[in-house]
Amino acid sequence: MPPTIARMPRRTLLAAAVAALGLCAGPGALAQGSAFPDKPVRIVIPTAPGGNLDVLARVVAAKLNELWGQAVIVESKPGANTILATSHVAKSPADGYTALFTISGFVQNLVLQPNPQYRMNDLAPVSIVASFPITLAANAQLPADDLAGVVRLAKAAPEKYSFGSYGVGSGGHLIGEGLNRAAGIRIKHVAYKGEAASFPDLASGNIALAYGSAGFYANQVGSGKVKIIAVASANRLATFPTVPTFAEAGYPDINLPGWGAMFLPAGTPAAVVDKYVAAVRQIVRMPDVKEKILQLGYEPVGNTNTEFAQFLQEDLQRWTKIVRENDIRLE
Repeated sequence: MPPTIARMPRRTLLAAAVAALGLCAGPGALAQGSAFPDKPVRIVIPTAPGGNLDVLARVVAAKLNELWGQAVIVESKPGANTILATSHVAKSPADGYTALFTISGFVQNLVLQPNPQYRMNDLAPVSIVASFPITLAANAQLPADDLAGVVRLAKAAPEKYSFGSYGVGSGGHLIGEGLNRAAGIRIKHVAYKGEAASFPDLASGNIALAYGSAGFYANQVGSGKVKIIAVASANRLATFPTVPTFAEAGYPDINLPGWGAMFLPAGTPAAVVDKYVAAVRQIVRMPDVKEKILQLGYEPVGNTNTEFAQFLQEDLQRWTKIVRENDIRLE
């Protein structure tokens, strides 16, 4: 043993050894050794309380509470087309105690905003909890029962028909404009503050078409005032098994469903991210959770963070294509 070490007291040697092990292990390994979570966790959502995203977030929060034995609180921060909540979480400590449960507006803002207040790499992907199919509905009296019929009507009478969406820059707005370009038609856009706000005009015939979630329109078709024309989804939906997807109807480039997913601040220790990923995937597979997701009109997903990261890059490219080709801007 070198003489300098031999002369060191035993207590000092032990302390130095422990410190050296900690340095070699790095912050990720130290996080693995900590008992995360050991205090309440917050899940921030970008929509108002009481909506479908809030309902789904509370389902996930309750299950995380059961799995982790810690309180998991859902906090609503609506505003600025999801930007307020996203920016808040992006700036939060990267310790796993503040998570974001948001929608596909996360990607759309990056395309639509000239100077977005966050970047893709400001947050660490966790998992897509559910896919949110976007539905094209029509007034029941519209003389078209499929997308081909809608396109024929629009070509025969340019500018006559209008479609409603749940906001400027929303998925419904972008898909509607994408259909205009892909089909060579001009159906005018009318923006509403939410899908429910457009329904009275659709039911009365003030607008011919409207985009909204499958869950919302599943509760409206029974009124006899609307019918479903197409869905933006990877597959046909159990709620509308006879309704084709946009891809099946000949428009694959606009067959883009929305989604609800969890993120953490960038820099969150890998062990904490992994714990979230494992928990969310386990929760999505639970029979009662799957049933609730389907009741809301969504499709359960529960992918890995690696799969989600790849999906985000592809989703960004798809929405960018639609926005640029149609020169869509926030009004």
